[in-house]
Amino acid sequence: MVNRILLCAVFFVVFGANAQILRNYDFDTSVSAQQLLLVNGSVDYGGSAVENEMFNALIFGGFIDSSAKEASLENHKSVNVVGLEGTANARYYWSPKFKDERLKNFMVGVRYGQNYLGSLAYTSDAFRFAFYGNAPFLGKYADFSGSEMRFVGFQTLGFSVLDKRSQSSLSLNLVGLTSYVRGALGDQNPMKFYYTESGDSLYGICNGAVERASSPAYFKGLGMSLDFDYRFNALGEESGRVHTMQFSVSNLGFAFSNRYTSQRIDTSFAFGGYSINDIIDRNGLLAPDYSFQDSLTTVNTASKLILLPMTVQLGNVVGLQSQQVLQPTYGFRLTFIQGFIPHVYAGLNAKVAKGLQVGLCASYGGFSGLKMNSSLVYHRSKFYVGLGSDNVLGLFSKRAFGQALSIRLRCDI
Repeated sequence: MVNRILLCAVFFVVFGANAQILRNYDFDTSVSAQQLLLVNGSVDYGGSAVENEMFNALIFGGFIDSSAKEASLENHKSVNVVGLEGTANARYYWSPKFKDERLKNFMVGVRYGQNYLGSLAYTSDAFRFAFYGNAPFLGKYADFSGSEMRFVGFQTLGFSVLDKRSQSSLSLNLVGLTSYVRGALGDQNPMKFYYTESGDSLYGICNGAVERASSPAYFKGLGMSLDFDYRFNALGEESGRVHTMQFSVSNLGFAFSNRYTSQRIDTSFAFGGYSINDIIDRNGLLAPDYSFQDSLTTVNTASKLILLPMTVQLGNVVGLQSQQVLQPTYGFRLTFIQGFIPHVYAGLNAKVAKGLQVGLCASYGGFSGLKMNSSLVYHRSKFYVGLGSDNVLGLFSKRAFGQALSIRLRCDI
């Protein structure tokens, strides 16, 4: 229970009153209002192998016992993923007095957003080494080749146009890059180490790179991005009913960093024949006067164009004005970041009372595997509030693989 409360507290502290759309489900709320306020947001973290019992201890603090480590270790395969996604935005639209009748159904607006995305693809040996030390590798190789980490944070400020009839929208944004880091192990040559059976010596092949936007300024890069949400009608072959579909693309853009540092290490003898006593006594490579960076690494600082992690989503839109008690919900989402699996989902949305909708669907993908998604939406007059989760079991079960929470507020004025 304490972890649940902390998770909610972190969500509201970090994102405040900003947010992004409910991840797998949006709603048809065509309006004739003169002003519109949208506040949306989501936070989602998960992994393909690490269970919540370990996640909670790593994020909120606490002791990780051997049973928790063993449970997660059994889930690991040759390549594994951990990911984090936190997004937030607020939009305000108003209806100008256009003289042209063809423009009377359009609203214009401004929007502000925050985005944080990170992923880590790693080998099972990396997990063993991090949580069990070198004991499992005595007389064996520890192979970290192919492991890669990426984290990007950016803010957007833009101008947006909304079609009141269809709810389609288009936004052009300025982008301020606040952070960008990429690390890779064994991306060009193997990255692995060998411990002797006695455990007193270490041999290795060391290859990897670290890249980052290194400007001392708050915004480490500037750029532009495009977001659009196109809604169209499709006729269901079996039901004969017309369904509203939504195709959206967000964060289609770039940021240009004028100070980008790339550091690489590539050597077959970085730790050859290195004894444990040398490590303790700081001899050889670890001596205070040894220039490790000059001998083993190459550092370049230059400008670089950084592509933002774009998200593409296609799915149906649930109609709040529909008289149907049950409506299907289905679609897919893809975020272009390392380790993200195409996310597909399908389920049902039910009208349980006047103004109250409940949705439940199964999904697969993202940074973890099979999950259950849920949503709860209440709308009355010109006010709308929605809560959802892409991993509802993760909010309660320590055996699930991550947690997710989304919120949406809408007010037609």
